[in-house]
Amino acid sequence: MADGRHMWRVFDNLMNNICKYSVPGTRVYLTLERDRNMAQFLFKNTSKEILDISEEELMERFVRGDSSRNTEGNGLGLSIAKSLAQLQKGWLRIETDGDLFKAILRFPIVEEEPQTAAQMQEMTAADGNAPEVIG
Repeated sequence: MADGRHMWRVFDNLMNNICKYSVPGTRVYLTLERDRNMAQFLFKNTSKEILDISEEELMERFVRGDSSRNTEGNGLGLSIAKSLAQLQKGWLRIETDGDLFKAILRFPIVEEEPQTAAQMQEMTAADGNAPEVIG
């Protein structure tokens, strides 16, 4: 099950990476799809520089894809995002093709059984906030 704080950090790291290294004024594409029991987020953008570094190297700690190193950062963003995704039973993969950068983030979908009105009332009765059951 996803942790909201960790999920926010993963998205924040990926979006900060995109903002730092995209060609100014170009579009960023975000897609959410369901693939059987997985939720897949796809981030795509055009990088300022042609990425002549492997996807594995981009995910290592303290590695940055820009050769000039003229932006803020320490090269931890993608590595942290990958670790936090794994903590939530997900994964992060990076793909590059010239100046096209793609981050693919996948998490298992947890399907919960629908609650009956009686179950919902039992769960909230202890708080004194039990919903009124009509019908």
